[in-house]
Amino acid sequence: MSDSHIRIAKIAGAHGLKGRLKVVVISDIAERFSPGNEVCVKKGPLYERYAITEFIPVDGKTALLRLSGIDDRDAALSMRGLEVFITREEAEKTRDVLEGGSFYYYDIIGCEVYLRGEAFGRVKDILSGGAGELLIIELPGGREHLLPFVESMVNTERVFSGRIDIDPIDGLLD
Repeated sequence: MSDSHIRIAKIAGAHGLKGRLKVVVISDIAERFSPGNEVCVKKGPLYERYAITEFIPVDGKTALLRLSGIDDRDAALSMRGLEVFITREEAEKTRDVLEGGSFYYYDIIGCEVYLRGEAFGRVKDILSGGAGELLIIELPGGREHLLPFVESMVNTERVFSGRIDIDPIDGLLD
């Protein structure tokens, strides 16, 4: 993931014949998808900019999205599996809407992870799954562990100091 771009959705496929995209929304801030806003779609190492022309929430985290220049089913199908981003600068403009003690996921990526007070690894990324989010924790040496991102196991009180403390259930990291 780039430090300059923040992932807000993943394109699951096409919907209909006129270029609508079916997306899985990752962001909790619906205003990011307002028509007229610009987003970037990552294609290989490059980010292509598009204007949002339509956004229709469907259910839960699923929505329909129309982007400028994506006008037919073939164009929409070619984007399946790609991710939608905004710039970090755009994300920072909405920090004031967060509730006290809240943070963006990119604030936690890169944090040092401590297990029972000892350095354990670093947060590499966060996976969004059907049952919730998982932290990908990279250990020194490259091995990775997945940890449910739940309050009972992850203490984020020091996230703005670049640190999180974990308390996983016994056997989870074996």
